[in-house]
Amino acid sequence: MAGLQGLLQQAQEQQRRLADFQRQRAELRVVGESPDGLVQVTVDGDMKVGDIEINPRAMRLDSFTLVESLQAAIDAAYAAHAERQRELVEEMVGGADLIRRAEAGKVTPEEWFRQFGVDINDPLRRLRG
Repeated sequence: MAGLQGLLQQAQEQQRRLADFQRQRAELRVVGESPDGLVQVTVDGDMKVGDIEINPRAMRLDSFTLVESLQAAIDAAYAAHAERQRELVEEMVGGADLIRRAEAGKVTPEEWFRQFGVDINDPLRRLRG
């Protein structure tokens, strides 16, 4: 029964981590800025563009350059969002190094589950007795 209790506690911990991730993601706000600093764009947790701030000096730019600045700010905001979301996922599952190694195909299933305190070979050992 102790093993079952441990699994239940691990599941509850994962649920808590997932709830934290979802809350933080919903509250996420990141800002991207154009290289010239004239345009700032805010993106929310759902990757929707929110606030757009345009420095009055940007109104002196030709329309093509203004559009480029706006697009650069949006791209920067999306990049910042992706980076922050990656950080949140790493916090949720624990172990940034393990995630990088998994992405590179250098993590075994046993190693992945071990980070959650689960020995996936344990049931096989018990069956073999």
